[in-house]
Amino acid sequence: MIEVIKADQYTKMLWKNGAGYTLEIARSQGEIEFDWRISMADVTTSGPFSTFPNKQRIISVLDGNGIKLHVDDLPAKKLNLGDIFAFHGESQVHSELVDGAIRDLNLIYDSAKFHARFQWIKGTEAYNFLSSADLIFIFNSGSDIEVAIEEKAFLLAAQETLKIEKTTAMTSVHFPQNWAKNCYVIELIQR
Repeated sequence: MIEVIKADQYTKMLWKNGAGYTLEIARSQGEIEFDWRISMADVTTSGPFSTFPNKQRIISVLDGNGIKLHVDDLPAKKLNLGDIFAFHGESQVHSELVDGAIRDLNLIYDSAKFHARFQWIKGTEAYNFLSSADLIFIFNSGSDIEVAIEEKAFLLAAQETLKIEKTTAMTSVHFPQNWAKNCYVIELIQR
């Protein structure tokens, strides 16, 4: 099954720590607990991240001048536009905005149940890949893009997401040449 998820379909939710809001793009079933969740959030002040025990987190900066993450006792990690960073959900994370608010894209998932791939695709060259993932999400963080799934074309406007559920052993994904791409591909593979 293939579904375009429009930006106005995202669910606005209070952060677990109550310090802000997230726009939930998609999630597995379950009201309180989930196996995976994809969301984006506007981070307007420096402060602590919510913890998600027994989960893995991957984050990337969609918009803004960057954020510095202080994770547990590790050296600080500065994330600029498009940078991707993974950390444990139970980690103590304090964010420090570099120069104003940012918007980020997040994947939180149970690594005992899923393996995840999270990549940023940018440019105007044609791009193709095959995936054996159970779920593929293509989040468009730029202007309109075209993407073909098994030769069927879909147009994604800015901030829209294409959700692809596995129906065959391999899924063919193609981004045509000359379409400016600025999108994220998130793949979830059940263990």
